[in-house]
Amino acid sequence: MIKTPSWSSREESILLLNAYLDNELDAASVLDVERRLAADPALKAEHDRLKQLQSALASQLAREQASEDLKRRITEIVDPPPVVAKPFRPSPRTAYGWPQLAAAAALAAVVAGAGVFGLLRPDPLSNDIAAIVADHRRALLAAAPYDVASSDQHTVKPWFDSKLALSPQVLDLATWGYPLAGGRVEILNGKPVPVLVYKRRAHVISVVAAPRDGEKSVATSVRPATRDGYSVITWQSRDFDYFAVSDVAESELSDFVARWREVSGDR
Repeated sequence: MIKTPSWSSREESILLLNAYLDNELDAASVLDVERRLAADPALKAEHDRLKQLQSALASQLAREQASEDLKRRITEIVDPPPVVAKPFRPSPRTAYGWPQLAAAAALAAVVAGAGVFGLLRPDPLSNDIAAIVADHRRALLAAAPYDVASSDQHTVKPWFDSKLALSPQVLDLATWGYPLAGGRVEILNGKPVPVLVYKRRAHVISVVAAPRDGEKSVATSVRPATRDGYSVITWQSRDFDYFAVSDVAESELSDFVARWREVSGDR
C-alpha cells in the first residue's frame, strides 16, 4: 500500500485519487483521502469524474482471451518437455571396440605423462647456475666479495688448502686486465666450494670451482648462459666444474674464460 504525501499540488492530488480508486493506498491514507473528499467539493468532483471514466473503460473494453497457442508456449517455457537422449551408434568406419579404446586411452596417458615429466624434471645445471648467481649477488652486497683478500696467488691457494679437501689452481691473469682480488667459500648443493674473485675495472668476476664426482674425462665445451642480468659461462677440467659469473659484457667474460683455460691448460 502507498501512504499519502503532502497535498501540495493538483498533480499530486490527481495521483492520489487514482491510487485511491485503484485500491493502492493503506488504511490511514484512505481515511485521509475520504476526509478531504468530504471537505473539498472540487476534489470530490474530480473523484466522481475519474470514477465514471473508470467505469466507462471497464464496460467498453472487452477482455482479450489468450489463444490456445499462447497458452501452450507459456506452458512449455514453465515446464519444458524432457529431452530424450538418442543412443550413440557409431558408423561402420568409426566403430571401435573396447580393446581399441583402452589402447588409445593408455597411449594418451603415456604421452601426457611423458610431457609432464619433461616439464617437471629438474635441470641440475640450471639449478646450480641459479644458486651461483644468487651467491655472487650476495657477495656484491657484502662489505667485501671475498673472505681472504690478496692479489698473490701464493696466499690465496694455501688459504683454500686449509679450508677444503680439494682446491683449484689459482691463476694470475693481471697481464690481461683481470687481477686476482681474493677468494671465498660458498655452499653449493650442500657442499663447500672454493670461489676465486677477480676484478675487471669496477666489476667483480666470481669463479666457482665445484669438485667433480664420477667420470674424470675433460670436456672442452664452453657453455654461456644468462641469469637475472648476469652472464654465466661453464666449462670443465679434470677435477672441477667451473662457473664464471659477472655483470661484465658477455664478450669480456668469454675473453676471461679463454685466458683462464689457456693459462691453466684446460683447452
